[in-house]
Amino acid sequence: MIKIKNLSFAYDKNTVISNFSECFKKGERVCIKGESGKGKTTLLRLICGLEKPESGEISVSGGDRIGVVFQSDVLLPWKTACENVKAVSDKLTAEKWLKAFFLGDSLNKYPSELSGGMCRRVALARAVAFEPDILILDEAFKGLDPALKGGIMDLIKEHFSNRLVIFTSHDETEVEKFATRVINL
Repeated sequence: MIKIKNLSFAYDKNTVISNFSECFKKGERVCIKGESGKGKTTLLRLICGLEKPESGEISVSGGDRIGVVFQSDVLLPWKTACENVKAVSDKLTAEKWLKAFFLGDSLNKYPSELSGGMCRRVALARAVAFEPDILILDEAFKGLDPALKGGIMDLIKEHFSNRLVIFTSHDETEVEKFATRVINL
């Protein structure tokens, strides 16, 4: 569970988040929506501890592990798809999730040998293989064709049914299919 109380954050003098309070509970898939520049990614970065709030509090239940898929895939270019996922798990788990995300034929390919959508799926597989208590997805389904996207969303929904997922999306279909709750910034 994550509790946020009176959170404010600014870049220089530009306030992005002002006096934001919210509680995120286990079993929810919460979509953070809003126009570009309204603080969606910043809020996720604050939750992950990658930014420090100007004021307010963020408390994450003790010991909760956070897995993240950023807007960019952040893959290690010198490692294969399997090695990228294996960095947070073991070989069997890495192979399991890569195959589940339709990358069984690409286990030994490097990111430069994969399409953008394939790299996105490697990043998703890595986050899921980490087995986090909280999964943060920042525009994580962009670049995936609709059939793959639906299948991957279903797998994540099933696997994380008793854990917290917080995601951002501009795609209303994703929001309708995946979110149990929506917060507009």
